Amino acid sequence: MQNKIGALIFDFDGLILDTESPEVQIWDRLFTEAGGKFDHQAYLGTIGSWDNSSYVPGEHLARLMNHGVTAQQLIERVRAESAEMIAREAPLPGVETLIARARAAKLRLAVGSSSPAAWVRGHLSRLGLIENFDAVVTFDDVRQSKPSPEIFLTVLARLGIKAEQALVLEDSHNGVLAASRAGIRAVAVPNAVTRGQDFSLAEEVLESLDALVLNKYFQPTD
Repeated sequence: MQNKIGALIFDFDGLILDTESPEVQIWDRLFTEAGGKFDHQAYLGTIGSWDNSSYVPGEHLARLMNHGVTAQQLIERVRAESAEMIAREAPLPGVETLIARARAAKLRLAVGSSSPAAWVRGHLSRLGLIENFDAVVTFDDVRQSKPSPEIFLTVLARLGIKAEQALVLEDSHNGVLAASRAGIRAVAVPNAVTRGQDFSLAEEVLESLDALVLNKYFQPTD
């Protein structure tokens, strides 16, 4: 295959690794045990961002339980339980195949994530994927998480490429919005949690990473 100009920028949570379903399942269970109902729609608005206070399920659950447990204690419990589940997971379908296809096409690869560096780099290392990426930008590298464009603009700067040379792969509305604000094309690959979000700013919405046709977005050089 001829060399191509450009870069493929992956989100991490919900795209490379299913880190979102475990949290939703745990919150669902805890709310049900307390006689309440977890607000899935409100929670969806926080996905793709970090430290998003628009909806804090721990606060709602602490009020519902009303026996001295704090919101922070509940949040830490959910994070610990979900981390145990996620630590046993493999990459989502199509991730490794797409990385191989992109590498064969001479595209540069990057990760742009709103999660902390220890989380992203730790799992990429565990999965044996980190060496494939020319840049890994996380919340630790910026002041604002998605839907701010700062993470993706930082990726472009580190790769030394222009926005029109890149394509972002995202599973959430916040991620696609961040890419759009950075002037980068985005393809949405929603998962079981984010399916149904607004992806009107995306170039297309795919069922899996296997369905991405690289030649649609990256043209061979002369």
